[in-house]
Formats: sequence, structure tokens, C-alpha cells
Amino acid sequence: MTTALDRPQNLPPTLTMAAATTTVTTTTSVLLADGHHLFRSGLSALLDREPDLTVCSEACDAESAVAQATGDRPDIAVVDLDVPGAGGLRTAELIRSLSPRTAVLLLGAAPRADEVQRAYADGVHGMLRKDVRPERLISTVRELAAGRRVFDPELVLVAIRPGPDTPTRRELAVLRLVAAGSTIGEVANQLSLSPGTVRNYVSSAIARTGARNRCDAIRIARENDWL
Repeated sequence: MTTALDRPQNLPPTLTMAAATTTVTTTTSVLLADGHHLFRSGLSALLDREPDLTVCSEACDAESAVAQATGDRPDIAVVDLDVPGAGGLRTAELIRSLSPRTAVLLLGAAPRADEVQRAYADGVHGMLRKDVRPERLISTVRELAAGRRVFDPELVLVAIRPGPDTPTRRELAVLRLVAAGSTIGEVANQLSLSPGTVRNYVSSAIARTGARNRCDAIRIARENDWL
């Protein structure tokens, strides 16, 4: 005898439930500190286009940058090396002290070797030239957010080059007078030289020290106790 249990059952089709998946996007908050409003605005627009990056605050000088970093605790602080006020290196030091979780990226137009060396020694997380390509800047911000340190290879080469050569006595004599405010003509009269010769000495001192201009040559000479 066939019972109901023996007869085929019209069973409903099997239902397959797809497991719900949730994608969590981590957003990296960025503070921008630069004295040039146009540059800062452009950089803000560039970073805000990225879905994983958001500019949380902007600052036009060192003091406000430190205050905003302390209050907002951003993941990254992008700071101009020449930011008005205390300057980029000191600003980076203060931000790292008051907001330890914030990684600092310094941007410089033409960083000097001593600036690169100090930034690295002080624990700054990254340093790039201000003319860096946009995609390189964005990738560097992400690398810093991941806990890595990034220094532009060209800046590293600048930092490890041998130090400046000592100018000759005559070059230093010319630099000393120029540093005191004397004009080329006045230096020529005081040293019994022609103005053209004085200019040549200034140019050779600039080349010998690896300076950008005469003011930079004077700075380097003073830092090395040559003047």
C-alpha cells in the first residue's frame, strides 16, 4: 500500500539567499597649511576629488595650522616648508608633538640639503617638491596614511651631496661687505677692485657654496662660521 509519505511531493524550488556584503570605505582626513590661498585652494580641490581623501581644514600660517591640527587631529597634515610664521620644519615639530597620530608631509619649492636632513632626522613622514605631479602627491598622501615614510628621491640626493666648498679669502671679503649692506661699487672702492671683478667674486662664491643667489651664499657662509 502506498502512503502519502511514499508519494512524490511537489516541493517548492530551493531559495538561495545571497549574503549581504557591506563595503566600508576608510576616509583619510587632511589638513592643508600654506600661505598662498590660490595654491591651497587648488590642492584642496585636487584632494577632495578622491573618494578616500577629505580636506578637513585649511590654514594660512603656522600658528593656525598647529591650532587646527590640535583640534581636528587629522590623519595627514600637508605643510608648506615656507609657511608664514614659524616655518614648515617648526610647524611639523609642533604638530607631531601635539597630535602624534598626524603624519606630516612637507612641500618645498626648493628645499636645501640641511632642511631635508633636519626633516628626516626630526621624524617628518614625507617631503616632496611643490612642483610634484598631482598623482604623485595623492599617492604619497595615501602612503603616509598607511604608515610609510616618503621622501622625494631627488631631495635625498640633495641631502647626501658633499657640503659646500669654503670660499676663498677674497670671495669671503666680498661677501662680508655685501652682507654689511655695501653696493658692488662700494665694495670695489673698499677693496681696490673693478665692479666687474667684484661681481665675478660674488658669482664664484655662489657657485662654490652651491647657493641659489648672493643672499643664500651669505646665509651658507654664516651658518658655516666663515663670516
